[in-house]
Amino acid sequence: MGSTLQRGAGKICREAAHALAAYLPPGTEVTYSGSNEGYQGRVYTVVGLDDQRPWNGYILRAHGGRPFFATLPSVHPSSRETRQRQQFDAIKRAVEQCCAVLAQQRVTVDVRAERTETGTVLVTWSSAEFIGAEQRAEKESATQAGQYIAAALYLLQALRAHTMRKEWHEVARDVESAAKLASRATVRV
Repeated sequence: MGSTLQRGAGKICREAAHALAAYLPPGTEVTYSGSNEGYQGRVYTVVGLDDQRPWNGYILRAHGGRPFFATLPSVHPSSRETRQRQQFDAIKRAVEQCCAVLAQQRVTVDVRAERTETGTVLVTWSSAEFIGAEQRAEKESATQAGQYIAAALYLLQALRAHTMRKEWHEVARDVESAAKLASRATVRV
């Protein structure tokens, strides 16, 4: 009975550690608001989980400062981190909407929107699939289906270019255009 409880407790601790790591991965900027007054109100970077008790909290470090331990309730994503997460969520949604429009027209392009540890957003796809979709859009350019395919492909290219150049006002327009395209094509995501 005791070993069963230990295995269960170990599994719960591992799951908690995975959840903490997914919520605030290394490189995330956070604001500390815990009981240690010397660290309060400043922005820190998450180094990782606590080595001894990974289910319990994070190790934080300021630029050039010493690392220290902080529990989950005492850290909050910084305003910059929150903005980056919102931008990334909007980009992911726009990619999903464009892919849904393509799927409605029976075109498959595996598009991925990913965010690196440094906060860079990448929009990628398979070149072969994209070229095939472009050829189909060109071949069917006179039809509504061809126009939807071309519009979705254009928006995906624009999203990729604007995120690479970090032109967030253009990304916002692309996101809005993707929503309009999905609405026109009567696609729900």
